[in-house]
Amino acid sequence: MTKLKKTLLSKSLYRQCYIICLFACNISYLHFAAYVVLAFMVIWGAFLAVYHEITRRTSLKTRFGFWLIAFLVSSVVTMLIHLLDNLFINFVFILHLAICFFVFYSVHTEKQLNPKRELFNISRVLIYVTTVMGIVGLACMVMGVNFEFLTVKFIIYENRFTGLFTNPNQLGLAAVVSLFCCHMMLKRDFVEQSGCRRMSRIWIGCCAAVNSISLLLCDSNGALVLLIGYAVFFVVYMMFGKESKFSVKQIIVKSIACLLAGLVIVSSMFLLRTVCQLGFAELIKTKQSISSQSDKTDDEDLPEEITFEHENANVDSGRFVLWQQGTRLFLNNFVFGIGKGNIAEYGDRMFENGIKFADQYGDLAAWRIDFHNGYLSILVCSGIVGFALFMVFAVRIFSSTTRHVLRDERLHNSEFPCMYSFLCAYAVYSFVEVTLLFNITFAVLLFWLILGYTSCYLTKNIPDHPIEHVTIFGRQFRKTLF
Repeated sequence: MTKLKKTLLSKSLYRQCYIICLFACNISYLHFAAYVVLAFMVIWGAFLAVYHEITRRTSLKTRFGFWLIAFLVSSVVTMLIHLLDNLFINFVFILHLAICFFVFYSVHTEKQLNPKRELFNISRVLIYVTTVMGIVGLACMVMGVNFEFLTVKFIIYENRFTGLFTNPNQLGLAAVVSLFCCHMMLKRDFVEQSGCRRMSRIWIGCCAAVNSISLLLCDSNGALVLLIGYAVFFVVYMMFGKESKFSVKQIIVKSIACLLAGLVIVSSMFLLRTVCQLGFAELIKTKQSISSQSDKTDDEDLPEEITFEHENANVDSGRFVLWQQGTRLFLNNFVFGIGKGNIAEYGDRMFENGIKFADQYGDLAAWRIDFHNGYLSILVCSGIVGFALFMVFAVRIFSSTTRHVLRDERLHNSEFPCMYSFLCAYAVYSFVEVTLLFNITFAVLLFWLILGYTSCYLTKNIPDHPIEHVTIFGRQFRKTLF
């Protein structure tokens, strides 16, 4: 096999390139070039999914892969039912599903791969990049650099800190993911078994500080929910994950302790955000006042006061309207759904002003419009059939992972509890953001990537999975397929 062919067939290289490319799609002005590269990455990923399926039967080796195959088939049925509506767009989304399932999640089927090294490389890049971007963004904000060019608002977006990202919510997600990566980097077993050189604790500390400030200033409620969920679920692991048996009294005491810890975490996060926003708002206001006095600038010429709070005072930020519209679309096509590519068009047919926020995307609405709720999006796009298949897979993988994280004491110094906590928090985060499936975004692919790395523990690192088979129509299949 030539070196070029080996490179093109490497799913590990593809995953690292693709996730970084999707991350770059969220960076101001760099996103124009990143989207061009993204088109080629989708083609490369679809080729890898098909090639490895033909040569290695990846889907039949994937843990609980039967439910993913069934979901993919139901998506194809949905596309055929709506054959005359946006066929190409819906086909691309099906290719995207195949990449999520059988290139990212199926990482545990690659026997010769060291998943820890791959995860370490990705985490290291994210830590370095977000730290540098955060420092530059905060410096520009304090110095008063703020402008809009080619529809991209730089540093401040609708009174919220957006840094070098295209949207404050993307900044918030990147900040939380970086904090998650920093936490994993502090796990001894993760660093040692990855075979990579330990990152400097100065870098890790700097990353944690910069991204914490960025998260608080961007005022992203969804990202804050993700971080709070991560902290709460990790506390639950610390309480219940070190022992395998508990008395009734211990369960009650530990549950109360987790509840109190959760209340402290929630109140502390919101208090910190308020204090941080007030502090930086006062800092910027003071600097503007000093500059106006030295330059003899009139108050009328000063930029508007920045408070880092949502201009939209509604708690839901328009999500309730989106959820109502999504529910009506689902009820009209509740068996197999309408397909991701048809949301904008069917919304125009059913609602006088179309789907809320669709006008912000223009011609890209068919690709990007969503209901800001991962579960509702699956219901609308795939119907009851697709949603039921996906939830069976979700319940199976969650129950299997939970059993191991609460039984194996060897995991304390590994990254496994961190990934488990992140996935649980992501499940909560999915109620308010664009997540889980269909959208070709950093958030969606990151979920399937972390889920794949988590599954590696269940198939490689925990040697208590006897291979059992079930017989269907005279053929034997691995029980883990189901």
